[in-house]
Amino acid sequence: MNFDFLKKGKVAMIIDDQGRDHVIDLLSVDYYIAENKNTVKVEGLENYFTEHLPNSVHCYVSPAGAASFNEHTDPVDVKIVCVDGTKTMEVNGEEIEIPAGKSITIPANTPHRATNKYRSTMLSVGYE
Repeated sequence: MNFDFLKKGKVAMIIDDQGRDHVIDLLSVDYYIAENKNTVKVEGLENYFTEHLPNSVHCYVSPAGAASFNEHTDPVDVKIVCVDGTKTMEVNGEEIEIPAGKSITIPANTPHRATNKYRSTMLSVGYE
């Protein structure tokens, strides 16, 4: 998969084993993806993805078994779009698999977390 669009983001980070963000240089995103150890997150892609004028667009590139954020809620509805691989998530206590080309919408204030059973690339699109 070509990840050149990630360089159009505003900030990049990796997620460590405790679910914490660590900011990385946007120019090093390809390196961390190739390293295949941590989830790579790029925020601020809403100017690149303008469909339906989203409030925020973040991309997550996750190797199988990679850590992600602990269970949390978002104050807005979030559409999860799997663009490659299979994204696995727990939403409101239910395990969900999202294959490439499919999406789900998580209503505002719904507990969720990524479980990353498989490798995946997904977009998190927030709407107000």
